[in-house]
Amino acid sequence: MDAGLAGQASGEGLVGWAAALLLLLSMVLGGGGSPAPIPEIVLQLAAAVVALGVVASPRSWQSLRSAPRLAWVIAGLIALVPVLQLIPLPSGLWQALPGRANQVAALELVDADGGWRAITLSPARTLSSLLVALSAGLMLVLTAALDPRGRARLIAVLALVGAMTLLVGAAQLSGGTASALRFYDPEQIHLTGFQANHNSTADVILIAMVAVAVPARHWLDRSGRGLPRWQLAAAAIVIDGVLVLGLFLAGSRAGLALLPVALLFQYLILRPGRGIGWTRLALSSLVAGTAAAAALLLLRGNPAVQAVIGRFRFAGEFRPELWRDSLFALKQTWPYGSGQGTFMPQLIAVERLEVVDPTLPNRAHNDFLELALEGGLPALLVLVAIVLLLLGAFRRSLRMAGPQVRPQVLFGGGVMVIIALHSLVDYPLRSMALAAAAATAAGLLIPVRPKQTQQAKGSLP
Repeated sequence: MDAGLAGQASGEGLVGWAAALLLLLSMVLGGGGSPAPIPEIVLQLAAAVVALGVVASPRSWQSLRSAPRLAWVIAGLIALVPVLQLIPLPSGLWQALPGRANQVAALELVDADGGWRAITLSPARTLSSLLVALSAGLMLVLTAALDPRGRARLIAVLALVGAMTLLVGAAQLSGGTASALRFYDPEQIHLTGFQANHNSTADVILIAMVAVAVPARHWLDRSGRGLPRWQLAAAAIVIDGVLVLGLFLAGSRAGLALLPVALLFQYLILRPGRGIGWTRLALSSLVAGTAAAAALLLLRGNPAVQAVIGRFRFAGEFRPELWRDSLFALKQTWPYGSGQGTFMPQLIAVERLEVVDPTLPNRAHNDFLELALEGGLPALLVLVAIVLLLLGAFRRSLRMAGPQVRPQVLFGGGVMVIIALHSLVDYPLRSMALAAAAATAAGLLIPVRPKQTQQAKGSLP
């Protein structure tokens, strides 16, 4: 290897470890959401340090600059809407925007209605959203710049975080409300790990379930072909059984509903060849379903299990009421939106008196609806553009991918599908942890540069 190739490999190595560190910090520190600003600030500072470190090293900066152009385009689109919302407009323009009548009336009381103001109704909240978007965009570009070995390391980090979540969660459940490992809510009764929201914990576990299949597939390709099938099946049942138990104890209804999606992508990664063995898939699903039913039957007397089962009665479900008020709030500022991060004050202002209670409506529990409210039509157009670009990248990657890369691409697709489906009834991307996981998955969908694939052959762990 000549000096130029050695320098490039060294730069990619630095970028790879920087990406792994940032992803690990994001998954551990980024699960509190806006009610936990200190960990988020620490994480954003860490992202800035990582970015400066990569830029400061000529070799790593060269490697990052050579990331596929598509990654830079998508990262720019992620930050586009909050940037546009922060641009000051003359008074005649911002006052004419829908939903600004109350703001204008309040500013008239203090003779401050004549200055320039941004589209967003809360620049501070939108700036906070922009910082989160920049962190996610950085994670995406770092991932896309890596060779297959570096990408495999990121998937291993997500699998490791799943294991750490189960260990911390076990300590949380055994310690009860007295547990010092309840990082955000000591009264929480579910397994939460490093997340404040147990629904986010479910996503972390589902992602880990798909993640463990990738190194398993690589290991089988290298050395495991001669193993008896019963040993492979037993190992899969044990690992999945532990993860499914953790998923159940997280108490997320949507998480349990998405379990078949995670198992499907796990199967697609582990299966030999490119065809789908429907008979084997059906038998595996039957065995998994039977094992889950038997476990529920054995544990039905456990208080934690009873609490989770009770959630499926859907008693007092509040989401339809939130969606109704969110749609009304959306119409007030359509098509420009109220500004990224402004959902809570916007909804409180229009919330119907008959549904007001001591809790605060912090999220719409539908990320697409909340995005439309805050970002308006521009945000929806950006979302459609990103989805189309990623779908195209996914198709190209699968077509080009060899046995090394194909499991990584399928993992990225699985993560994106899980988060997208969960976003219909919750807000996974409002967590910096899951935003980083989604950004990593998006980066994995972007085709690896051919030279990187050749250099990484035979070097995957």
